[in-house]
Amino acid sequence: MKPLDPRLLRYSRSSRGFVFSQALLAVINAILVVGQSYAIATLACAIFERHQGWSKLSTNIYWIVALFVARGVIAFGTELVAAKSSVRMRNELRTGLLDKILSGKSRAIFNEGPANISLLATKGIDALDGYFSRFLPQLFIAAVVPLVVGLTIASADLTSGIIVLVTAPLIPIFGILIGRFTGAATEKRWQTLSLLSGYFLDLLTGLPTLKVFGRSKHQEERLQQVGDTYREETMKVLRISFLSSLALEIIATLSVALIAVSIGLRLVGGSLSLRTGLFVLICSPEVYWPIRQVALFFHAAADGVEAANRIFGIMEETETNGSVQVQAISEIVWQPLTVTYPGREIVLIPAGRLQSGMVNSIIGPSGAGKSTLLSLLLGFHSDFDGEIHVLSAQRSHRLSDLEVTAWRQQISWLPQEVNFPAASVAEVLRQSDPSASEQLLVSTLARVGLAPSDLPSGLNTQLGTVQETLSTGQKRKIALARALLKPAQILILDEPSASVDDISEDEIASAIAEEVALGKIVVLVSHRANLVGESAIIDFGAAK
Repeated sequence: MKPLDPRLLRYSRSSRGFVFSQALLAVINAILVVGQSYAIATLACAIFERHQGWSKLSTNIYWIVALFVARGVIAFGTELVAAKSSVRMRNELRTGLLDKILSGKSRAIFNEGPANISLLATKGIDALDGYFSRFLPQLFIAAVVPLVVGLTIASADLTSGIIVLVTAPLIPIFGILIGRFTGAATEKRWQTLSLLSGYFLDLLTGLPTLKVFGRSKHQEERLQQVGDTYREETMKVLRISFLSSLALEIIATLSVALIAVSIGLRLVGGSLSLRTGLFVLICSPEVYWPIRQVALFFHAAADGVEAANRIFGIMEETETNGSVQVQAISEIVWQPLTVTYPGREIVLIPAGRLQSGMVNSIIGPSGAGKSTLLSLLLGFHSDFDGEIHVLSAQRSHRLSDLEVTAWRQQISWLPQEVNFPAASVAEVLRQSDPSASEQLLVSTLARVGLAPSDLPSGLNTQLGTVQETLSTGQKRKIALARALLKPAQILILDEPSASVDDISEDEIASAIAEEVALGKIVVLVSHRANLVGESAIIDFGAAK
């Protein structure tokens, strides 16, 4: 991410006013720095050279006090504007991120996973506070104040101006060099944190199963290992930050000392006036200090910068979207496909055919590519070699030529991991069919082996809350009922009978048979022989 990324202006309207206000405040601050330095130098010369009394010095002292107060007000205003703007900009980015994900036009929830998305939307965006409220304001100050003060020093004393010209660029140069190490270390630390959050979420999800099979202790040790790795990566970032702060502080101190020695020697030789020497000496730290602070705040904002890179990457995602809309889908066909994931092995998808009016079972070991195939059908992943063809009305269309939103309206999907928003059972079911009557909701639940009386508050039972008391099997039945309610031609079910008893499994099998009888394309991923039965089978294990 650049120091001032143009994508910020694009995705946060508040950032435009923030940039203008910070630039204006930086210019005012630069003027006050020069005025304050000149007033202090003039006062010192009046006291030590001309030995003037209070009556003649009072006006100058009042001006110095006024300039000190003005700089304090500007500093307060800068922090106040930055703090308020930070809240607004972070809220806009969080809203934009969630809108992008919930719009169905982003593959992030599939590629990144819910744990990583939650991490970005909470801790990641919160980490941007240091970037917005500290780093960016200081960046504007460092861009304006050193330039104005440096030109002022050069106009007053050319020798000091040359020293400033030679030494001032050393701080950003070393800062950039060190910043590269910081950026790489921060990225690795963030990846470790993403791994830790995803692992912790998976652990919580499967905790009952782990307890039943006595494997919780092993997972506890594994979680400890990931946590230790995250701690080590954090300490690496801190070491780099402290070392870079020391290096930049030494450069700034030596640069000011060099100017002071030059001024002292010329004052002794009589080639420089006391007022000019004092003025340059007072101004010179203001050239280096703002740049030094930028480097310091960059380390504080490094987490936010890395999170912003990931957030902007998600918000800039574009889908390969065609314009063709299909009706009465009869078949989906593909030859062997090769799918590429960054940093992972290539996934091979065997040739297959999904036909209407029958169950199309996808079987194979974990990690063989079954979920990858589903992501291709749903349009969540478009980076693959090969073609998927959709047959409709005696015509064949490439999947990449179809309009994504209209295509997904033809699909009803039950994912392997079920998640609900904070809503009642009735509200969740009506996500698939807003006009569904209460009687239809009850009958659909009955088809999957769940009656309203089985729920604490019937259809008004709340889901997606901390107090949720439903079992995993009950939640899966509700999700399956939601999938059955959607008037779609393609029904994709990923382990629909997981965590349910044998009786409920028979009822789910009957519900699937009813959907097949309606002429739908039913895609079933399951290890249950009762569900697979006599069906068209795509065996991923055979392809290996």
